[in-house]
Amino acid sequence: MAVAAEASKIQDYAIIGNGRSAALISKRGSLDWLCWPRFDSASIFGALVDPTIGGCWSIRPANDSQTSRRYVDQTNVLETTFSTDSAKIVLTDFMPVISEEEKKRRLWPENEITRQIKCEEGEVSVLIDFDPRPDYGRTIPMIKNAGNLGWRINIGTSRLSLRSDIQLAPNSNGGLSAKVTLKAGEPVAFSLTFSEEAPAVLPPLGDLVVQKLNLTIDWWREWASESNYRGPYEREVVRSALVLKLLSYAPSGAIIAALTTSLPERVAADLNWDYRFAWLRDASFTVHALFGLGYKRCGSVRRLVVACDSADAPGITRCL
Repeated sequence: MAVAAEASKIQDYAIIGNGRSAALISKRGSLDWLCWPRFDSASIFGALVDPTIGGCWSIRPANDSQTSRRYVDQTNVLETTFSTDSAKIVLTDFMPVISEEEKKRRLWPENEITRQIKCEEGEVSVLIDFDPRPDYGRTIPMIKNAGNLGWRINIGTSRLSLRSDIQLAPNSNGGLSAKVTLKAGEPVAFSLTFSEEAPAVLPPLGDLVVQKLNLTIDWWREWASESNYRGPYEREVVRSALVLKLLSYAPSGAIIAALTTSLPERVAADLNWDYRFAWLRDASFTVHALFGLGYKRCGSVRRLVVACDSADAPGITRCL
């Protein structure tokens, strides 16, 4: 039987992504929504929709703590800080975004989520629960120990691979769990990758985690710097642009209306649309906003403008 995740309010989620897909992480450090390898793929973790069978990946302190969150300035790298009277730990979550130039220097995974927990002060016990439920919770997968290559999950012809700095062990829910005590300065990193076809690229951890983090920060800051807005609430305006960027599908330029599906617009009601489609009206508003901020060199925006500026969509052209 699947483990029930602790339900979170919708406003308690933060988003990370890489222009192919995105994930939602609660303020408790639980990754509760991820569709891979694309926005419209079936979910791997879906506790956002169903805490009982949806699946989640939780990293949190063993004891009660105060929580605060922020994005690293001008990026979509998420930091969650858990504080107690005697200790503080920081959970950093991101999907690596690597420049084309950097991709020429080494092999990188097709799709990856990197999570790192680091003790900043004191000493603290951390709980890790990894319970994927592919295909919208229909499947409890077989998780195989691949030794030095981590843990392997086959999903049809695709493969999930989880690697970690610590030892994980199978739990009674069909997933993996661990409890580790960290002292000040000690980090633990996790890398979850998805490969649609062999061979899978399994990156090392250690120093490469820091390198990927820095490359991802640089990528987002370079993109954010394209904004020419200088005015009230500039920080908040750029943050909004960064979120809109996460909703764009880089290979085609499509912009989805929202990341989620099956959430009713009214509690216990209907209107539970799948918003992982590029609705032309919504996408045109996004393009209009990004153009107004100066993001005219963004590849996804250019491609969408070309698509909208056609005889088939004159109404969209006027919106631009």
